[in-house]
Amino acid sequence: MENWVNMLRSQYNWYAADRIAQYNQQFLQGNYCDIKTYSEACPITCFVSKNGATGEPWKDTKVDKDGKAKNPRRNARDIQITALPELKKARPWYAGIDSTVLQQNVKRLDKAYENFFSGRGFPKFKNRSSFSSFTYVMGVKVQGNKIYLPKIGWMRFYNSRPIPQGFTVKAATVRKRQHGWYVSIRIEDKTVPDYVAVALADVKSIVGCDMGITKLVHLSDGHQIKNPKFATNKKVKRILRIRQRRISRKQKGSKNRTKAAARVGKLHKKISDKRQAYQWKVASQIASRRVDAIGVEDLNVSGMLKRCRVKMDETTGRFLLNGQSRKKGLNRSISDASWSELSQKIEYMAVKSGKVFVKVNPKYTSQKCNVCGHIDASSRDKEKFICSACGYMAHADINAAKNIKKLAMNNIASMVCGDSAKPEPFGSKRSRTKSPRTKCKRGEPENPSNRDIKSEISLESACL
Repeated sequence: MENWVNMLRSQYNWYAADRIAQYNQQFLQGNYCDIKTYSEACPITCFVSKNGATGEPWKDTKVDKDGKAKNPRRNARDIQITALPELKKARPWYAGIDSTVLQQNVKRLDKAYENFFSGRGFPKFKNRSSFSSFTYVMGVKVQGNKIYLPKIGWMRFYNSRPIPQGFTVKAATVRKRQHGWYVSIRIEDKTVPDYVAVALADVKSIVGCDMGITKLVHLSDGHQIKNPKFATNKKVKRILRIRQRRISRKQKGSKNRTKAAARVGKLHKKISDKRQAYQWKVASQIASRRVDAIGVEDLNVSGMLKRCRVKMDETTGRFLLNGQSRKKGLNRSISDASWSELSQKIEYMAVKSGKVFVKVNPKYTSQKCNVCGHIDASSRDKEKFICSACGYMAHADINAAKNIKKLAMNNIASMVCGDSAKPEPFGSKRSRTKSPRTKCKRGEPENPSNRDIKSEISLESACL
């Protein structure tokens, strides 16, 4: 499995470079005319290019009404998958890897390009720390505490969650972690009906969730869930500092340095496992409340973790203090809270419980008064909220959770009634006024957004 990961990483990087070279040839550099053959040629041949090593990018598969082939053009993924037999001939050691694993590796790169075209970052080359898994889509068998992986064979593993009766194995992902190998199995049973959520018109009760640092979640009903701070408490920070210092004192390239780095990795994994278990507990606790819908803020975590803008003195040209050293600790607390993953788990449990999950715009939720609707940044002072207009006093985060609840109710009402019954936008210019009071420094950041989750059932177990 270790050799497979290394070879698959090399294959991924080679295909990524192939697609980058094709883009440079076809769209940036352009083709040229060969003097000897008087034909169009590319400066460097590659799989995806028009005159690449795979041959014709056109494939006669579809037929029109007259019986003639439509001659459709294949995409880069199909061309690279078609070239896998040639890869095995040129490099025979790749024949030892299961064919479906090689195909899924190409689809993994194609998925990265799809994410790029949808607005995410450009696909990067993988190193040992960023590439540590491979996926099967057929041939996997599970019998008790043994699992069969094609081209690898039977091996024992710790079956933490037995597969329920009636489910079939659809795919399996083998992943290397700090202290061993894990396998995540995706199963399916078509006879099991899908989860049916409450109709939007029948939603009568809703709870708003505001996430923070001092307390992990603040609910609109006044309940607060504590934040254990698994990675930022004093004990863990001290242990991590000692172990990282031991790495720096070891000679580079030595086995002792590798062992010290492994101990740090095990500590990070232990922190991650604790955080994951606690978040599932919190998500189950929120989803089990007697409500019909759950409202959560949709915030941008990556934007919150960005560095502060550089400040420069125009006369001297020197850099001025911009607060980045103070924001460094705040970024660590935000990363430790892991709001995005928590929101993802809450959404999963809400769907599983038949509840409606709503994401709302977080703008001005921490500055608006829940009673009179007045918006003023100076109304909030750390965890205290005192409205500068009506004098309403409350906990700042619980006040924000109530605003999130109202926003979610407005969103559901607009979806039920249509565009004609949409309420006035939250935080509009009409309701915003300035107060003569001095602005106070805010003690807590806003809450981040979450990603869409998959409704697939997965089982994760450790194997040798």
